[in-house]
Amino acid sequence: MSAVSCLTHKRSESFPHRMASWMSRCGRSGLLASSSRKRTGVLPGFVLAIVCQGLASAILAASTDPTKSMLSARTDAPQSEFERLMAVARETRQGAGTRVRHLSIENRPAIGNENAPLVLIEVASFECPYCRRHWLEAMPALRRSHINAGRLRYVFVDVALDPTHVNAKAVVEAAHCANEQGQYAAFRNRIFTNQKATSAAFLEAHAQAVSLDIKAFRHCMASGRYKAQVENDVRLMRALRVRGTPSFFWARRESDRSDVRLIRRISGVQSFDEFAGQFDALQKMDKTTTTTVVDTTL
Repeated sequence: MSAVSCLTHKRSESFPHRMASWMSRCGRSGLLASSSRKRTGVLPGFVLAIVCQGLASAILAASTDPTKSMLSARTDAPQSEFERLMAVARETRQGAGTRVRHLSIENRPAIGNENAPLVLIEVASFECPYCRRHWLEAMPALRRSHINAGRLRYVFVDVALDPTHVNAKAVVEAAHCANEQGQYAAFRNRIFTNQKATSAAFLEAHAQAVSLDIKAFRHCMASGRYKAQVENDVRLMRALRVRGTPSFFWARRESDRSDVRLIRRISGVQSFDEFAGQFDALQKMDKTTTTTVVDTTL
């Protein structure tokens, strides 16, 4: 974890990189063994080094390209916001594209005036202590002064980017199920005020505590209808280069579009005063010239 946000994930090494590293260590071990036995005239270490290099080369030659495997696995997948971003990224690399400027916020949990010109999108994990800090410290004042006053639309994107947040995906599904009954904010508050109780055993108790229809909640969770959205949102946020939670995107509504235009990315915990200052600055900016900071070069 950093000082202000929960770390997303460590970059995993590719198979060829790991094989090259292993081959190097193997070869060094063999050559050292060869050197130590030089005086005896025996060269098992040298032979070992040759065998290691030959074996590694053969394995690398036979291995498949993991990138091709991932792309082929997605061939039959339905079109999604993630696929759209990837298409824009490919065009950008070919010199024909532009930065991603718009993002759909339809069917996402949200509070505040639907017609507010400025939108703040929060990317959070239910198991991230910094997300809890934002919800408990900055969010109450932000709701009173901007959201409830109709000045700001606030949209939630709940994700499980950090592999150490082992229960996050199930909690996100539960939050979507609570949203079906109009109790998303209450459920979210319940989770963040009881953050150590996020395993599956506690979810139904949280649902009961916010007065959800338990039968409907159970049916929603058992159906798994939000699993695909949860996975897609993880890929979407990584495509947008979200590295940690909480992260925020300021966006602006445009009269001729159903989605919103992304205009600024903010990473990590912010104070209410910082959000208020950002809001005021964006209101004063020329609505037609504000540029996005969301880069699609993946």
